[in-house]
Amino acid sequence: MKKTIIVFAAITFLISCGDKKKTTTDNSSTTETNTTISNDNDSEKTGDFSFDGKSVAGRVTTQYFSSDKEKSNFSVLCQHDESNTSANFELLQTTFVTEKDATTNPNLKIYSGSMLPITEPEPGIVTVSLSGVGSDLGDKQFTGSSKSTGGITVSDKTIIIKDLTLYNSEGAMKTVNAKIPF
Repeated sequence: MKKTIIVFAAITFLISCGDKKKTTTDNSSTTETNTTISNDNDSEKTGDFSFDGKSVAGRVTTQYFSSDKEKSNFSVLCQHDESNTSANFELLQTTFVTEKDATTNPNLKIYSGSMLPITEPEPGIVTVSLSGVGSDLGDKQFTGSSKSTGGITVSDKTIIIKDLTLYNSEGAMKTVNAKIPF
């Protein structure tokens, strides 16, 4: 859980949304700073993903990058923790322009990098990133690039990733498959 919070905090810090709302622990809003809003209603959902032959199952969470869920970037995270006593984990994060775009756009395409453009992102673009500690992932995040092959679709609020190749900054590749309900 601490790892997920750290990832959320890092993403929040890196993305500027222009909305001056801050969400408190009771999900009420106060004017102060930019923030992400996590949806805890999905705490019972589990997704499955694999990379390079290793299959894992993990808790699925969703997040919006501002208080306006209609216009906000929408992220689905699936995190597998090795155990309560191990720091090893794998995290697959998929970010869409909006939740509506995720569920209605039949032509999703992988955007290069781990973050969508901040201003005027084109409908249908999506980022996918794989990171973690252990499992031979190293310290570099794997993301979509211009070399990525494979595909991503959403059907009945379930992300389906088939043979998607992701690359880290050193050129190493991981092939990802996933089925993640949100």
